[in-house]
Amino acid sequence: MNKPVLNKPLTQKERLCRVLSQGRFLTLYEIQQQCFERFGVHDSETALSARWRELPNSVKQKRRRDKCAAWEYRMVA
Repeated sequence: MNKPVLNKPLTQKERLCRVLSQGRFLTLYEIQQQCFERFGVHDSETALSARWRELPNSVKQKRRRDKCAAWEYRMVA
């Protein structure tokens, strides 16, 4: 008998990478909203920040947003 293939849920880090790999700069709040809209999971900004710090520096970019001085994040190839 063949067992049905179940889709394994994405980890928090996998969700973060998928949201940030689109090349747009996003704040932690915006990342949190995207995770909820796309994956139906509520990740806290604190947890997303922790996952961000685990990523290799070679793929990360961070800057201050001009209008509100919040940090923005994105991943690059």
